[in-house]
Amino acid sequence: MEFNYKGIKLEVPDSVYYPEEDSLLLAEVVSEKVKKGTAFLEIGCGAGLSSIVAAKKGATVTAIDINQDAVTATGKNANFNNVNIKTIVSDLFSSIEGKFDIIAFNPPYLPADESDKYLGNSKAQLVSGPTGRETIYAFLNQAATYLKKDGMIFFIISSLSGEKEVLALCNRYGFKASVIKREKIEWEELILISMTFL
Repeated sequence: MEFNYKGIKLEVPDSVYYPEEDSLLLAEVVSEKVKKGTAFLEIGCGAGLSSIVAAKKGATVTAIDINQDAVTATGKNANFNNVNIKTIVSDLFSSIEGKFDIIAFNPPYLPADESDKYLGNSKAQLVSGPTGRETIYAFLNQAATYLKKDGMIFFIISSLSGEKEVLALCNRYGFKASVIKREKIEWEELILISMTFL
């Protein structure tokens, strides 16, 4: 399927998360915060939207995903949009070295429940354990190693993930976290969290 965003054109295979409201919310803050020369890492790059936005702003971009199809799609979409992006298959930070100015992540954030059966191929991209926070736990446990001293992290959660619980979790792992954007959609509120070192 094709996707268009502010002059960026993406080809999104069926096995890759199609950019939805959460993807656009993250891309919006990436566009606002990234500057020329920013060392930028996108985790869970999908078809590459935020990575391409960052590259067009002049960042040095690394895009990773656990899904090989997503990494391949991001590489192709980067070429199509005339930007250079380093793409890597990685389970969170497992294949990553170095530190970054900005890390962006649109993780699986929905709690598992009976409605999961209706998600089809999207289940792995959206659902993260009984609380919706399993992937966020794993991410926060590793993130400090890869963030520069004055760096920033941006990631998306849902109101269904437990906003207070996630903010407390960020603090426990040594980060100052705040909500910088919200967007109400039909069945939940999307919440964009900004995080820096305490």
